[in-house]
Amino acid sequence: MTGFPPLWKRPLTLSGVMALLLLLWFYPVVRFTVHTWLGNETYLHGGLIPFISLWLIWRERDALKNIPPRTSGLALVAFALFALSWELGKVSNAMVIQQFSLVGMILCATWSQIGNAAFRQLLFPLLFLFLAVPFGESFIPPLMDFTADFATAAIRLTGIPVYREGNFLTLPTGNWSVVEACSGLRYLIASLTLGVLFAHLAYRHWTRKLLFLLASLVVPVAANGVRAYLIILIGHLSGMKLAVGVDHLIYGWLFFGLVMFLLFWVGSFFREGPAPEVSRSGFSSFPDSGVPRQRTEFAPIGILVFLALLPRWHVTHLESLSRSSAAPAAFALTVPPSWSSVPPESNPWTPHYTGERIKLEGSYASTHGLPPVTLFIAYYRQQTLGTSLITSGHTLVIPQDHHWGKIHESAHPLSVSAQTSPLPFTETLIRSESQHRMVWYCHWVDRHWVSSPYAVKAWEAWSVLKGQGDGAAVVVFSTPILADNTLQAQRNLQSFSQAMIPEIQRALEHLNQPQPR
Repeated sequence: MTGFPPLWKRPLTLSGVMALLLLLWFYPVVRFTVHTWLGNETYLHGGLIPFISLWLIWRERDALKNIPPRTSGLALVAFALFALSWELGKVSNAMVIQQFSLVGMILCATWSQIGNAAFRQLLFPLLFLFLAVPFGESFIPPLMDFTADFATAAIRLTGIPVYREGNFLTLPTGNWSVVEACSGLRYLIASLTLGVLFAHLAYRHWTRKLLFLLASLVVPVAANGVRAYLIILIGHLSGMKLAVGVDHLIYGWLFFGLVMFLLFWVGSFFREGPAPEVSRSGFSSFPDSGVPRQRTEFAPIGILVFLALLPRWHVTHLESLSRSSAAPAAFALTVPPSWSSVPPESNPWTPHYTGERIKLEGSYASTHGLPPVTLFIAYYRQQTLGTSLITSGHTLVIPQDHHWGKIHESAHPLSVSAQTSPLPFTETLIRSESQHRMVWYCHWVDRHWVSSPYAVKAWEAWSVLKGQGDGAAVVVFSTPILADNTLQAQRNLQSFSQAMIPEIQRALEHLNQPQPR
């Protein structure tokens, strides 16, 4: 604490102790976060964020001399909201919500000890901690689409013929695909982190800060599109001899480094000096010895500890209810007479879902001689981080799959009967070298059919809070597309899904019924 006024040593020490207790109490969140930092290059910078935040707080030590520490009741209210947010993240297995909530609780614990005025002074160093949370994977699909759009348009403007199918680009000299690593998320996260820090240190006025932050978001996205175009152009002009191996990555990072240098170089021309010193007549004249010591530091600490313990206790109770109502080990479906089970196709495609409690896969053919329809159901219950329905790794086609790729995806409401509302299924077209397939899929949770992963998490949380467990499933239908006849594939899936969904729903509701204790 050397360098801080003596009066600040106690509240800062209590803030540090409370932060340490929170990190220990929510250790699973901390462990997962550190594992993500070390295991994913996109978030490797996260381990530096706490140290940068401490350095930024240290820079404010002179300003704190003119601000007396106080306790804050408002901080306790905010802490309670973050604790509730953590519980919602826990019951829905949404780790990113738990991570943001833990950072928020640490900030509010500090706020409760230093008071409102000091919290405003340290607002940026404390909010900067949120950038330690690994987030942004949900932006990968739209970033990939933008990269493919940009590269395709630029190649055509260059005069090179290109055929695009989804994120697959075909040029006269070879084939290219925009995969997850091409999304530019690494560049975007790095640019955002550096941009936020630079804007705080270089500018005083909010207009300049916001403009530079906007540039920190727009420039890397646009630069990634240019990078993809240049790599494809180099590969094409060299007859697929350059930019197709390790040099692909080297060129990308060199280009990104150049773009970032130019961004910050231009930003430095608008740099502003430090803010002028403002006399604080209400605080500047008090000596440390003349200000009464705070007698209520331990009261907020006790309330904070209680608020941190309460959601963990409640979650433990809800988990015990879920364990006591385990579902049956398997379920079977009754196939309508117009459909019959057939052997699976050779080299079949299957969705990438793991950790399920129950899985059902089958191929069925109708009496009309149409291509077979495959059915895939993965049912999850008592979900954890490794056995959860909604995770970044659960998808129809994983980026590492070199045989199948996604072409197009759109909403496709499915009408089962005239008496019920259409179900929010999603239609996806996928392809391999030898086949195109049409896929319809939807999620089922708490007797509701939902398409959005966020809605699945919300319904799972609500179901757990009601004491009904977290049973949920993904239901996937697929069929080959013959001779590019998508209408025939749609009619085939429509016929099968209308016949099977009532039986599927009955079976899932039976699985979700809690057994007597």
